Amino acid sequence: MRTRLVCFSLLLASAAPSPALAESGFLNIHLEPGIALPAGGYLKDVYPSGQSPIGLHGALGIDVQPFSPIGFQLRYAFATFPPPDGSGPDAKNFNDHGITLGVRWRILDNREGYQLSGGDILGNLWLEGNAGYHSVFDTGTLGLDFGAGYEASLIEPIQVGVFGRMYLVDLFAEDDAGTVGLDEGSPSIFIIGGLSISFELFGAPAAQDSDGDGISNERELNATHTDPHNPDTDGDGLGDGVEVTSGRTDPRNPDTDGDGAADGQEDANQDGTRQPTEPDATVADTDGGGVRDGWELANGKNALEPADDDSDGDGVKEDVDQCQGTERGTEVDARGCALLRPQLVLRGVNFAFNSADIDPSSFRELDQVARILKDNADVNVEIGGHTDNVGGRAYNERLSQARAESVRNYMISKGINGDRLTARGYGMSRPTAPNTTEEGRAQNRRIEFTRQDQPEGGAQEE
Repeated sequence: MRTRLVCFSLLLASAAPSPALAESGFLNIHLEPGIALPAGGYLKDVYPSGQSPIGLHGALGIDVQPFSPIGFQLRYAFATFPPPDGSGPDAKNFNDHGITLGVRWRILDNREGYQLSGGDILGNLWLEGNAGYHSVFDTGTLGLDFGAGYEASLIEPIQVGVFGRMYLVDLFAEDDAGTVGLDEGSPSIFIIGGLSISFELFGAPAAQDSDGDGISNERELNATHTDPHNPDTDGDGLGDGVEVTSGRTDPRNPDTDGDGAADGQEDANQDGTRQPTEPDATVADTDGGGVRDGWELANGKNALEPADDDSDGDGVKEDVDQCQGTERGTEVDARGCALLRPQLVLRGVNFAFNSADIDPSSFRELDQVARILKDNADVNVEIGGHTDNVGGRAYNERLSQARAESVRNYMISKGINGDRLTARGYGMSRPTAPNTTEEGRAQNRRIEFTRQDQPEGGAQEE
């Protein structure tokens, strides 16, 4: 009974949507060494039950790819199987030879692979179908084959991979009555597997690259999603081709690591790789010091030196420190500014004998106070002068007032707004130690800075 229905299956492979890096060209040659197994039809029936012969297969193809991803090809293929067990010494192999025409569809293929990377393990996933003349058991007949393969792009212009293929031959065999058609025992089916090797003979026409960034217009539109008419889509100073090739930075984000510095600023030589003298364009704080690279570069700091992320050592990082350069050991607030307590007592301020003239030895201590007042520009202070009990009360009040005024004038000379400063002489009315000893009298001779409430709309520093 004739069989009019031929059943076969074809395995389709899927792949990730990212572009492959392959090297198929306009004209390509394919080699397919492999092994063959009979799977149905007359070829399988001639072998005894339990015998699974392994045959050899080879194929040579050439395809023309006028437009991606379709190529039109001419193939020659052969398969040879050993005779069944128990055959006589004169038994011959079963052979199939075929010359076919077909179509190869490259599901993944990007002719720019070597232009951008010089080769990649990603490659070429293809499907194909062919039809043509086969000589089976010395009889001419129509044959079909369907294949799928994957090739990795290794060295230009060679791709190597694996393939699988199914042949259906002896489709229109002639029966004993001389009738041509699909009879029992036909078609003969065999499965092929092996190596797939491709060579590019002639490259594809150069892809259009309007902006000259090394990426074709087609790839920029469909894969990298960059502007094919702008060589630096994100304007960061690194060309799109450099960013795509290196894969380190995002060609659509000018600041990949979000540190406030453009990728091209951190990659100073703009080659897509990080040099030892460059901040890392993929790490926000290259030196790990706590301050982002962008701030350091904008403020003349070294983004590779963690020590300068807090140069005055006050525990407040440079990018938030409003009072940089605070003297080491100074207690500071969250702004990094010297902490002004409710009352600051200076006992080391010396004056000329019986005078309000400040001794130069006291300038350093007063300068530190001026810095604190600058750092706390919203605070008003009273400068209080105090004396011991040597001399009359009225005399000491006049002297302490004059000395407080002298300190106020010194603060003004250092840039502190005079409206913030009030001078008052207390004489000997507020001792902090007994005046019966020299040590006690020395403690009572002092200048006190006392915080006052800030009036609304306080004055600013000069």
